[in-house]
Amino acid sequence: MTFFGYTIGDWAEFISIIGVGVSAGSWLFKKIALDPLRSDIQVLSETINRQLKLHEQSLADLNTHLKTHDEELGSHSVRITRLEDHVGIKGDNDDE
Repeated sequence: MTFFGYTIGDWAEFISIIGVGVSAGSWLFKKIALDPLRSDIQVLSETINRQLKLHEQSLADLNTHLKTHDEELGSHSVRITRLEDHVGIKGDNDDE
């Protein structure tokens, strides 16, 4: 039996040759393009994760520093109010 002048065996050979060519091309593309890209993406991901951890630590340190300043500001406000009361100075909230 023939189809377009070729036997089933010929068609099987053509399909096999095309299949091997596509497989080889796919393997080459993976080795040449995808593997280096995956490696670069992995390095980039690790770098981003390290930077994120550093930024998180910086934010935590900044938050601690801010809380300390808030506590000091509250303490100063109380001390100033006590001094004003002690010397008889009216504060901004008092009616004059």
